[in-house]
Amino acid sequence: MPFQHILAAVDESVPPNAVLKKSVVLARKCHASLTILKVKRTHNFNLNLLFHRDKSKLMPDDRRKPILAYPDKQYPIRIKECLSHSIHNAIVNECSQLDYDLIIVSHKFYPPFFSEFLIADEWQLLRLPNIPVMFVDLEDWHENGHVLTALELDNENTSHLEFNETLIEESKRIATLLSNDLHLINSYLPDPFYMSFNQQPQAPVSEREKYKARLTTVARQHNLNTRNLHIEEGLPEDTISNEARRLNVNMLVMGSAERKGMLSAFKGNAARNIINKLRTDLFIVKPRHPH
Repeated sequence: MPFQHILAAVDESVPPNAVLKKSVVLARKCHASLTILKVKRTHNFNLNLLFHRDKSKLMPDDRRKPILAYPDKQYPIRIKECLSHSIHNAIVNECSQLDYDLIIVSHKFYPPFFSEFLIADEWQLLRLPNIPVMFVDLEDWHENGHVLTALELDNENTSHLEFNETLIEESKRIATLLSNDLHLINSYLPDPFYMSFNQQPQAPVSEREKYKARLTTVARQHNLNTRNLHIEEGLPEDTISNEARRLNVNMLVMGSAERKGMLSAFKGNAARNIINKLRTDLFIVKPRHPH
């Protein structure tokens, strides 16, 4: 089902143009209502903003046509203003008053050491149950571009498999809205050295082949192009961000955890590291029935 009620939140920390423009694009394509929440901070000092740095602009790809949209008098947009010490609290308060099915905020970037000790204000939106969050960058979306979805294939729990289904369906919807193709990626860590003693020599199957077979099965079940599959060995925060950069994707789609609202495939600080490494838009899908 397409988005019906979109909330786009902006504050004074970064220019609001990208959030406004992209929220209008999605609202128009989905025929959804759009609310712009302008957050004015109640104090000037904010530790997150002290370390915040904008992404350096990448070289534009002239071969692709930007997807642009701007507000006009015919398209209804509700504009609200509020005072709050954080954009996270402002969004939580707004969502307690009205039902929204998508939150859009600016994708901010911080020095690497930041995520080791602090949690950025907007990252706390991952803990907001049910409502997906889209972190948008300054770059325009392009037609005939790519959407990349990160899947975790090791977990065969029924609830996780159902969540993977939700993740792929949401990804297909975003790719269709942006007129993009859909790619899937799975990153894995090799088995520890001591595990090699338990392997049967008569059936040598590499880790890459094993995960490729799993991802190919998933792609065929959803009628996806099996040529758009990516299997990478290494830490997720490195492999996924590198592949997203190589493909120059419009958006990376990932799932939040079934339990505590952080990203399911990554533990501890790795969840924050991958968000901070990504130089692209990020769509975080939440489980429909949290566990």
